[in-house]
Amino acid sequence: MSAAKDLLAQREQLKLRSAQLRERIAQRTQVLRPALRLADHVRVGASWAREHPEWLVLAGTAALGVLATRPKRALALGLRIWSGWQLIQRLRPVLGSWLRRS
Repeated sequence: MSAAKDLLAQREQLKLRSAQLRERIAQRTQVLRPALRLADHVRVGASWAREHPEWLVLAGTAALGVLATRPKRALALGLRIWSGWQLIQRLRPVLGSWLRRS
């Protein structure tokens, strides 16, 4: 009977230790979440592009057409898009902390 109780106590200790280790792993992998989220978005986008190649060809053709006919305007648009993206990336932490306080 004592051996059975010892086994049950050891089992409970192991279950508690496993829960602690799972929690520690979850905390340490928080750093990876943004990169994994980005990888998921890229994977979904690539999957969509494989399923809809006609849209990808159409977008590429349109981009080449604009670039060939209006190169300065295309460059200006590209720079605006890039600047907007950089602004969003810089404001994201500020807006996130402000929204969390609200």
